[in-house]
Amino acid sequence: MSAPWKGLATDRMPVFIGYDQAERMVSALLGRVETWGPDAVVAIARGGLVPGTMVSCGLALRLFMVGYDRKTGKVAWIGPQPEGQRVLVVDDCSATGETVAAVRSFVLSAGYDCATLTIVHDPETTRYVPDFSHPMRELFRFPWERGEATPAARSRRVGGTPADRVHEKPFFGLDLDGVFLPDIPRAHYDTDLEDALRRRHMLEPLPALPPFARDRAVVITGRPESDRAVTADWLDRHGFGDISLVCRPADVPAEIGAVSRYKAEAATRLGCTHFVESEAEQAVRIAALAPHLVVSWWSAEDLRAWTVGAA
Repeated sequence: MSAPWKGLATDRMPVFIGYDQAERMVSALLGRVETWGPDAVVAIARGGLVPGTMVSCGLALRLFMVGYDRKTGKVAWIGPQPEGQRVLVVDDCSATGETVAAVRSFVLSAGYDCATLTIVHDPETTRYVPDFSHPMRELFRFPWERGEATPAARSRRVGGTPADRVHEKPFFGLDLDGVFLPDIPRAHYDTDLEDALRRRHMLEPLPALPPFARDRAVVITGRPESDRAVTADWLDRHGFGDISLVCRPADVPAEIGAVSRYKAEAATRLGCTHFVESEAEQAVRIAALAPHLVVSWWSAEDLRAWTVGAA
């Protein structure tokens, strides 16, 4: 029995391993791989395709593919079989070790010599440690794995069933003011808070919203929990009552750094893959705090979004 997936702890912020970092980590392993002397690289689809390509390019070797069906445990070649005798099997990670071990057995049974490589493995959960890999005990996430944390995918994991592609579709967290309705300037709140709140509640929705699927979305607003009732009423009144609403907790101050951190952590806890923010500075801060999210700064005036990356 393998250990529970660490991503089920919803208060855990993952360590994001982006494409550049993944390539550096792969490159750090290639000296030892060259000493072993593979004739070909076999990438396990889907997660192994990116690091497999990096390895094959780094070693100037042909790339082949193999598929693993989690439901049946069946392994099969995708396209032609490798040439040569020594085969390097590549996947992105070894969390339980089940996939890499199964493919290794398949390759050995086909008559090849086999070594294995993953970018990382978790020594606390894996039952198979690859020949070439970096140990990592923290919860990690790659760009191509964003969908593993969606509510649908997590619910499958809780039940012990592997998630499929249909469960990994993008799940959006969205700011409220500036996305669903016009944003009243902060100065108006400072001048006459009661009037600003009254005006805000009477505003009509913006004529166009950023694209998202309503059944895979949650509103994460900087409005305080004390405004939940009037905010929920506005959403319901304008046909958005079916979208879940998260408000800023009472212990989080209305300061941009604290609000941005609350949004980043809430989006992570709720399994968002994307976040749409209407305020540029908040978008930058959220992107820096949660690089595993695809963060967009949305301009209702221009009807377009800018994807934001920050460090």
